[in-house]
Amino acid sequence: MQAKPGGKYNGGQPSSFSNAVWDVHVNLPPQAENASVSIAGDMIRLLQIREASIELDTWAGSFRIPAGQIGIGAATGQFGPGVRLSEMTVSFEISMGRKEREALLTGEAGSGRYRLLSGPVDFAVIVSCGDKKRKLENLPDIELALPLPDGLEPDRAINVLVLDRKGSVRLLPAHRVNRKGRMMAAANGAGDGIFVLAVKRGER
Repeated sequence: MQAKPGGKYNGGQPSSFSNAVWDVHVNLPPQAENASVSIAGDMIRLLQIREASIELDTWAGSFRIPAGQIGIGAATGQFGPGVRLSEMTVSFEISMGRKEREALLTGEAGSGRYRLLSGPVDFAVIVSCGDKKRKLENLPDIELALPLPDGLEPDRAINVLVLDRKGSVRLLPAHRVNRKGRMMAAANGAGDGIFVLAVKRGER
């Protein structure tokens, strides 16, 4: 498995695979705009059999995805006959600072209904074999958690604006969680796409 930038991986095989979470920790310094983690297809298949999930944790937020959601077995047929799982790679990519995407989200909030609390965070899952790549789009069970800004009222309702790959924006309710001493806003059903924290103006 590979992780970049930072190249640090603090996960490993959990003591029990049943409904386990395979933690993948990536050092993403504040000045970095992207990070990616790659896991071999046969390892993804093993995690799928064990009903495990994969969690990527960076300073920009964390994303948890069930290994079974990736559908690695079905993906082999899209790269030609005779492709083995060991020849495939699943990459999880987190990126930030995309001005054009931020403009889209800002436009959605521009009506005055929402106040944005963070910059956009893009999460994508890409399956590759050699020089062929395929971006997965149907990932409804992703759980994400984004850091809360300092000074936010403790009783303020928080939302996550999601910009999907087709350009549609939807709203997810979020709840506060404490992750290793960091207060974060967590939401389920995120899917892949671009995410930003937001609050409704005038709402508590």
